[in-house]
Amino acid sequence: MINTVVFDSHLLPDGHLTCPQEFVHKRNIQFKVLVIFEEPECEATDQDLEHAAVQDTSEDMLSQEELHYYLSLEDI
Repeated sequence: MINTVVFDSHLLPDGHLTCPQEFVHKRNIQFKVLVIFEEPECEATDQDLEHAAVQDTSEDMLSQEELHYYLSLEDI
């Protein structure tokens, strides 16, 4: 049987997570870390997706029409 303990932690300046003192010197302990972001996720707009597509295919040759289209997106 596996015992489960849930506790809050935070990230230390050196990149390690804090751990309750009672577990510091124990052996054979496995940690499962859940990260919860407090900021709400936002979805990408169509314009964001098109800008990303331009960056992803920046080595591809664009037609003059496509080039004008993508450059005009910055003005919107």
